Amino acid sequence: MKLKLSNRYLTLPFAVSAILSGSANAVEVKSANAVLQGGSDSSVSWSAPATQPYRVYVRVPADSTATNALYHVYPNGLPAGNDCSGTDANNPCFEVPIDTTKHLGEWVQLTTDSDPATQWDFTQNPYVNGSVTVNASNLIATEKLATGSVLFENPRIGEAFQGGIIIAVSSNGQHGLIAANQDLPSKYTFYDAKQAVKISANFDAEGQKYSDWRVPNIHDLNVVYQHQDLVKATGTFYWSSTSVNKTLAWLEIFRYSPYPAYSGFLANDAFKTGALAVRPVRSF
Repeated sequence: MKLKLSNRYLTLPFAVSAILSGSANAVEVKSANAVLQGGSDSSVSWSAPATQPYRVYVRVPADSTATNALYHVYPNGLPAGNDCSGTDANNPCFEVPIDTTKHLGEWVQLTTDSDPATQWDFTQNPYVNGSVTVNASNLIATEKLATGSVLFENPRIGEAFQGGIIIAVSSNGQHGLIAANQDLPSKYTFYDAKQAVKISANFDAEGQKYSDWRVPNIHDLNVVYQHQDLVKATGTFYWSSTSVNKTLAWLEIFRYSPYPAYSGFLANDAFKTGALAVRPVRSF
């Protein structure tokens, strides 16, 4: 049985030429610009380039007339029978409907629940072929579904993503570090800070969607410091979660300090009873 999910799509409002100009963060998988006749079993498939997470965008050619093109994302490859089921634990499928007549000549992001942070963990090896497919069988006979390229894009530093802003991405694009969109609302002692990051009300609406925020360790805090303009961190002294002993812990002095000569200074002699700023982080 096929399961229709409440997925949505987003149209890219910006020029995609920059993404396609050799960026290591995106791979364009081209097709022969096939035109599928409505009511037929004809289909087109695009394979993911590698085993890693990707956001997915599809190119809608200018001659497409399909009003309900159903794009299927199979991160772990096609199941037997090619059914699209979101409850299949081994071969889940995510169905995204697109009215191509409203997006002629545009790149459209495939998303769930209109969330631009949507990504899927694709598997690609000699035995498993994670892919995106589209089939014309659900369309009326007078419609034509024109297909173009699919873009598989990795998350990038500086992008809004999963509740905050990406400040680090691993070399293979599979993991990274996200800083919350703002500091916690008050200053906290070392131990109170660890409790404050667990309180949903201390985050904005995007941050409240996630419950795994933490006080950054000293290494992660230094990454936040390196991107302080990007994340708009304007505090002076920031806690890390890294202890020295029962009494002391590490902190970092950010650039917007009354002591500019000490900007970026890492100190391991901060009394845990002191009240300092906190910028939460989480991993993906």
